[in-house]
Amino acid sequence: MIKYIMLLLVGIGVYIGVTYKDQIEDFVDSRPAEEVQDLLEEAKDQVSDQAELLSDKLEEMSK
Repeated sequence: MIKYIMLLLVGIGVYIGVTYKDQIEDFVDSRPAEEVQDLLEEAKDQVSDQAELLSDKLEEMSK
């Protein structure tokens, strides 16, 4: 009996999550946070690329 109650609660949770996804995201403002996270990842990638280029140039100069 407990299995069925748990399945019912999970089903209701999934239904609410799918139906009200946009309203929930707007309420917790997760979209702007995701955009900031994406920008930080892009900046990190650019910094690592530049560091790699600099290390390659230093190796060439030391030869």
